[in-house]
Amino acid sequence: MAVRIPAADPAALVRIRLLAAAAVLVAVAALRFYESPAVATWLYVLAWYPTLLILDQVVVLRGGESLLAQPRALVTMLWWSAVIWFLFEAINFRLQDWYYVFLPASLPERWIGITLSLATVVPAVLLPERLLDRLGVWQQLRARPIPLRAQDPRVVFWVGWGTLAAALALPRYFHPLTWVAVWLVAEPVLYRTDPAHSLLVDLAAGRWGRIARLMAAGLFAGALWEAFNFVARGQWIYTVPFLEHIKLFEMPPIGFLGFPFFALEVWSVYHLLAPRTSNRTVLASAAFAILVLVGMDHWTVGSVTPRLADLPGISQEVRDRLAQAGWTDIFRLARAPTAELAYRARITPAEAQAARDVARLSTLRGIGTIHAAALIAGGIPSVAALGQADADSVWRIAHRGPRPTPAEVRVWIRAAQRETGGVSGDAGR
Repeated sequence: MAVRIPAADPAALVRIRLLAAAAVLVAVAALRFYESPAVATWLYVLAWYPTLLILDQVVVLRGGESLLAQPRALVTMLWWSAVIWFLFEAINFRLQDWYYVFLPASLPERWIGITLSLATVVPAVLLPERLLDRLGVWQQLRARPIPLRAQDPRVVFWVGWGTLAAALALPRYFHPLTWVAVWLVAEPVLYRTDPAHSLLVDLAAGRWGRIARLMAAGLFAGALWEAFNFVARGQWIYTVPFLEHIKLFEMPPIGFLGFPFFALEVWSVYHLLAPRTSNRTVLASAAFAILVLVGMDHWTVGSVTPRLADLPGISQEVRDRLAQAGWTDIFRLARAPTAELAYRARITPAEAQAARDVARLSTLRGIGTIHAAALIAGGIPSVAALGQADADSVWRIAHRGPRPTPAEVRVWIRAAQRETGGVSGDAGR
């Protein structure tokens, strides 16, 4: 006689998933607090996926369908999410509004980590919007319809290309246009091919609910993006023109206004791409992603996680003694008392001080060991010396290719000044 196993209670399964996701977030926070190197580097990924699961399961509690119940749609969403942000990474090759620091040194690990991180972008916007919709938020939000003439979508399309061209031609002044230009290009195409998902159709009908929910979701997602990035070791740093000094997390406060508009771009571009998923489009987008990853390594990645073996300015014997004593984490080495280093590694106080100084320099605001070696060779052996230097001189010393940029050097100098209390007249330029 066959024994039938009763199906799991859906509500109980949701609660289990919520508890598991919350437990992962607590564990990640604890491991970050105790400076686990792997968690520090991968925190953004480790924090976002349980957060997305929580959002998804709360949608289920409100009567919606889980993405987990649609594995094909979920994989499609994650893939196009990464591709969509790779587009903005490609645009940033010209804008140079942000760069990445302390990413994994291994190329496969770095590329996988970047792709997994970017795969969270679309669900981070769409899931909060779905939740707001299930909660009934702004479902009746209406305003006067905006009539669209037959030629209007075409005009919007070309205005989008014009604004994108302006942002690329004069990024110092027009870079904010990026966060509306892509929507202006994509939305008219969506209007023609998929009216059910078109936000222009909503505007024409005077229905503002979905647009408002998306913009609120974008602001919510943006706050989490910046919060998770701020506490991660592998992170991005903004160097937005005219806005380098005042930051909320890593973002200039006014920059948060871009997230609601970015959410509109995410919605329109995703709903353009997802129905066109095929072997050909996936292969083409994979080739595009690889090209962008190569470009990111060249133009956007400022540093990788520093390793003891690459630490400049000290002898191999000192490195070996530090390794034997367990001082392999450069971030921990940078905070260690000199006397403890000397005692435990059996090196002289002068050698311990030199190792600590170069570790501090390498771990300061994403400098890394390659740039630290250039600084040391140029006569800037410590954080204190960096804080007293002027930005132009430091850039000439450290510049060996696309990185560091002058803005990146100013980030270093301001960090050195904060740490040492030094003042430099050129750091803020």
